[in-house]
Amino acid sequence: MNSVLKQTDPKLSVDGDYLKQGFCVIDMPTLSDEELDSFNHMPRDGHSLSRLRKIRLTQYFGFWDEIEWVFATLPQRKYVQSADYIKLSEAGGVPRHREQLTVDPSSLVSTVLESLPVDRERMYQINVNQIRVIANSEFKGITVPEGPHRDGHEYSIIAIAKRHNVTGGETQVIDPNTNEVLYKTTLSENQAILIDDERFIHYATPIEADKGDIGYRDIWVIEISPWENRAYGPAHERKALGSKR
Repeated sequence: MNSVLKQTDPKLSVDGDYLKQGFCVIDMPTLSDEELDSFNHMPRDGHSLSRLRKIRLTQYFGFWDEIEWVFATLPQRKYVQSADYIKLSEAGGVPRHREQLTVDPSSLVSTVLESLPVDRERMYQINVNQIRVIANSEFKGITVPEGPHRDGHEYSIIAIAKRHNVTGGETQVIDPNTNEVLYKTTLSENQAILIDDERFIHYATPIEADKGDIGYRDIWVIEISPWENRAYGPAHERKALGSKR
């Protein structure tokens, strides 16, 4: 692994920094009122009942069509992550049901793809996770229950939609060989961090309600892989489910 300059908090420019560092922070499109309100109408994560987390997921096929990125919604399947990457027993190698998004994330995904060194001659499989983590007097605001981890894709992106009455939620990029935190920052609303998921592990610290009884952090987690290495479909599921045996 090449050495990575250790940095804390300052925003990294997208020009050249992703190629040099393997991660960078970018600005994302401002969400519409409809998109922001959609976070208020999400089902609870039934596979993580020890935490108060709400979630949706839609999986896409995407490609560059000369002038724009084009996305098609893939048929809904169970969400399966390999236990090779996700060590949490309730998640790694477990088929999980996810209701699909009710809003179109195309502008978000297009912004991400425009900022990454992707090959426009290739086709991609894209997961868009919409997540609200809630912290209150009963539940701790555990933002990453699986701990520091890889997602098992080529690129992992965490984008902040809204922070309401919370402290914490610091995003960290970590060297998997030494467990050294190479970069950490508390992302602001409409910011995203792009991470080379094959090179680094990542984590985010818990949130706590700042004042009063409740706070929450709304995020998008976007996972991108070349179509031939897709984390979708029967072949992926056989491999991911087999990894837990």
